Amino acid sequence: MADTPKNPPQGGRKPTTPNPHAAPPPTRRRLARHAREVRDQRRVMLIIGSGIGLALLILLVGLSYDRLWIPSRPVAQVGSTTLNRGDYWQQQRLAYARELSQNFQLLALFGGNQQIAQQFANQSPLINQQIRNQRATEVDPAVVSQWENFQLKLQGATPLGLSASPDEINQAIANDLALIFIPPPVEPITPTTTVELTPTVALTTTAELMPTPTATPSPTALPSPTPSPTAGGPTSTPEPTMTPLPTPLAAEASTQVEQIVDEIFRRYELELAAVSDKPLLTKEDFRAALTAQYHEQLLNTRVQERLVPEASFVASEVPNRVVARQILVAVNPPAEATQEQIEALFVAAKGRADALLSELRGGADFATLAAEESDDPGSASMGGDLGGFDQDGKADNGATYPPELVTAALALQPNTLSDLVRTQFGWHILEVTDRTVPTLEDQLREARTKALDDWLTQQRTTIAVQRFPAPTATPDLGPATATVVPTYMPGPPTPMPTPIPTEVVTAVPTEAPTEAPTEVVPTAVPLTPTP
Repeated sequence: MADTPKNPPQGGRKPTTPNPHAAPPPTRRRLARHAREVRDQRRVMLIIGSGIGLALLILLVGLSYDRLWIPSRPVAQVGSTTLNRGDYWQQQRLAYARELSQNFQLLALFGGNQQIAQQFANQSPLINQQIRNQRATEVDPAVVSQWENFQLKLQGATPLGLSASPDEINQAIANDLALIFIPPPVEPITPTTTVELTPTVALTTTAELMPTPTATPSPTALPSPTPSPTAGGPTSTPEPTMTPLPTPLAAEASTQVEQIVDEIFRRYELELAAVSDKPLLTKEDFRAALTAQYHEQLLNTRVQERLVPEASFVASEVPNRVVARQILVAVNPPAEATQEQIEALFVAAKGRADALLSELRGGADFATLAAEESDDPGSASMGGDLGGFDQDGKADNGATYPPELVTAALALQPNTLSDLVRTQFGWHILEVTDRTVPTLEDQLREARTKALDDWLTQQRTTIAVQRFPAPTATPDLGPATATVVPTYMPGPPTPMPTPIPTEVVTAVPTEAPTEAPTEVVPTAVPLTPTP
């Protein structure tokens, strides 16, 4: 009888046999250590993640500060137009582009003069370095002032109905710069071209075989570099004096401007290639710089023409420079003299001055009388000649004449005698031998320049102009320093007489035997004259 298993496993499962090689179940200590390790790993990951997140946040904040916040900070404001830091950097780039363009213009005009050319050549690497550092440098007040003045002109010209169109700006650029930056067309050589040599001409050198190059026509105008304006003060861009040229049509001018910009950029690249540098300015920078420069020049011209119309302008006959001669009756009061004593000396000297003036009006020769009677040694020896001097009394000979003398001389017609003129030096009798009156064109230009400056000052009071941060108020240092009064002279400097060198004979003893006297040899020693 077969044996039946006792207590068979329920569900038909076979009984499991314990594995002698299996790891013992974890103890409570091992479980606690494992839990601590997991917590430590999580803590480390959390710290690393927080550090990475914080670094990314700092990087994001730094980029936002450098790329968003700083460029958006205001630098200046004119009316409702604001210049922020990003705009300022672009204005500075345009100033650099304008400087390079003007350097290339000057090189084209004066390239044959090495002394002048070296001042403007190879400036591109230096300007490139300044562009690299522009974010780290302080705001240049000159750049800000230039922007302010341009905005004042733009906003002030609008109520007057004055403006300049893009076509007009291009035409002005082409008129000034085409001859400098666009090479003249070269006549192409065709297959049918024949070269005829005259048998009677002896061609002995290679140079003689070369055709004579056609000179590139010199431009008739060079835009004056925009001066660095003084912060807060009105300035105007000087207008170049030019010979009128045929104005190109709008389409032709636009094409020429592109050619001009291409040529300027090419020269910029060549200067950088010489030092293995790459351009930081673009063609668009050069184009924008020229456009802004000529836009301002056109506005200047149109505002000036509106303020001072040529039709109603009346030229003055007052000279700005005269050549004169004088006879001086000097009055030399002592330093301790009172005002009454000084007046008495002038009254006493006036009698002699009146007598000399009567002699001149009676036909006496001015130069002869000046040589004999004038108390001014600087001019008496030259027949009373004072030389030429301007409205401020500054003479060609280095002297500065007193204002009373200058005013009287400017009012005289040529070859006429003045009445007695009193100055601190005594009584003067003047005769003007030549006078220079500015031409109508020069007077009109000067009047328009002054009118533009005055108008710009008025615009600055009408249109609100602000700087950020506001300029620090200059501390009150007390009473203003008195204006330095120039040292006036009664006439030209007295030439110092040239002393004649003299020779002094000195006895120089020579060593000789004691038994016989030594002959003294005279030695001529030149005496240095005292200057």
